[in-house]
Amino acid sequence: MRQVVNQQRSFSIAFDADLVDSPGVELFSPELWRARRSLDGEAVGRGSTWFVNAPFGPVVLREYLRGGWVAKISRQSYFFTTVARSRPFREFDILATLSAQGLPVPQPVAALCEHGGLMSTGSIITMRIAHTRTLADILPGDPQQGSDVWENVGRCIRQFHRAGVWHADLNARNILLDGEMKVYLIDFDRARLMTGTEVNGKRNLDRLKRSLEKLWPANQHTLLQPAWNRLRAAYHV
Repeated sequence: MRQVVNQQRSFSIAFDADLVDSPGVELFSPELWRARRSLDGEAVGRGSTWFVNAPFGPVVLREYLRGGWVAKISRQSYFFTTVARSRPFREFDILATLSAQGLPVPQPVAALCEHGGLMSTGSIITMRIAHTRTLADILPGDPQQGSDVWENVGRCIRQFHRAGVWHADLNARNILLDGEMKVYLIDFDRARLMTGTEVNGKRNLDRLKRSLEKLWPANQHTLLQPAWNRLRAAYHV
């Protein structure tokens, strides 16, 4: 990766110069990609997300949106201090670091911070991890592969915590699995990296457990605790 920053008066873009060449704000426009017939789907959650078939590969474009009561004031705008401390730039930086360390995360492509006065908006583009589904999509999973799923998830989370990574929103929709049951973590907005310090993972695991309890099919709820026990056992190995 060759990380470069294009800084202008009203916007700044961090990007991987090995993938894109001097991008402008239009790179982050879903309307542009739609006009080019390059959109391959979208999803709306804590942020708005579009799947794009870009010239440099299949990517995910995500716009930062606020939640909670503050969203009633502004859904898209954040208080601006510096570009380096903006949410898209911080997520780009942490993804670049984790990707370089070989951790299973999406490769960052570009991050946009548009700023004016006290407010800013932002978006990020990452490479799309092929042939994956979220953990939420496969609950409770195939009984024949269920043990591998939960053990792999537990080991993956532990790998991040040992590397000093604290995930701000570890839920079943931010955990991906491919056809070989390899696990990836996504959405590192507001994540923290404390190199050299192992993370106490209790809050992350508690958040994940609440997510599973909410999403687990009611008619198969008896399978949740055994699955969780396998995840915890693999995490603590």
